[in-house]
Amino acid sequence: MGDQKAATYSALWLLNPQVATISTRGSAESVVCAAVMAAFYAFQRKQIMLGSMLFGLAVHLKIYPVVYALPLLVVLDRATLDVRSVTQPARPKSHSRNIGNRLKGLVNAHRVCLFVVSAGVFFLLSTAMYCMYGQEFVHETYLYHVARKDHRHNYSMWFLPIYLTFRSPASAVMGLLSFLPQAIVVSVLGFVYGRDLYFAAFAQTFAFVAYNKVCTAQYFMWYMCFLPVIWPYNSQRLVVKGLILLGVWFGSQALYLQQAYRLEFLGENTFAQLWIAGLAIFVANNWILQQIITTQNIVPLFGTSSHQTSQPLAKKAQ
Repeated sequence: MGDQKAATYSALWLLNPQVATISTRGSAESVVCAAVMAAFYAFQRKQIMLGSMLFGLAVHLKIYPVVYALPLLVVLDRATLDVRSVTQPARPKSHSRNIGNRLKGLVNAHRVCLFVVSAGVFFLLSTAMYCMYGQEFVHETYLYHVARKDHRHNYSMWFLPIYLTFRSPASAVMGLLSFLPQAIVVSVLGFVYGRDLYFAAFAQTFAFVAYNKVCTAQYFMWYMCFLPVIWPYNSQRLVVKGLILLGVWFGSQALYLQQAYRLEFLGENTFAQLWIAGLAIFVANNWILQQIITTQNIVPLFGTSSHQTSQPLAKKAQ
């Protein structure tokens, strides 16, 4: 890739007005994104220890990067890290012995290092923060998100059901209903596309934000940081199809913000319209993610094919 093209893709983050606006208002999302990208780059350089430490730091700064543990476990496979094991011819083995070797292969030194080191850094930093701030740190950082019920309107399609059942026992059911599809979709994306670490993380984060029970503008930065890395491997043209996707993304939000303005500034009862607009945002985000997935060239992070791209999934299905 030439310098001019690299600069163009980098501008998706560096010159992004939404990134600048969110960063200058006091949100530290860019710091979290920097920690995540630094961890992924360390893993790409096969510096497993450093990558695990940075991953533990990222999860400590913000809990959401923990979902990247699944694609990291997928990509830290012994066969993909050791190219020689891919090129050597396989010896015939019995079925039972083959199953046993596969089960043993689930646990390797790289995956153990990821778990032990990242967890160690996470708990070490959390212990330090607990010693400084006490139980308030534990509640505001972790427990609050488990039992969180945000009844204020936001981009999430779940805000109105949560608002209507805020003080009733059904609110717990609503929280579970919102979590299950999110957990399933995020897990499937991480497992299926795990060998392409950057794209798996992008798809996971995009779905995580779209399905989350609370969604605000700062959450969009969580997946925007991956755009300069994944878009060069997408078959869609940045200027043509990219602008269409961007128009749908912004258009659905504009529909919501129009109703939010009527509610907040004009005092009109637009809760039903806000919920419908939230549904439109949800549908638009799912369509955008589907469009990106079906045109993405999956690039394994390691292995002999690490510099080759596969055909888009839509072409494979033909």
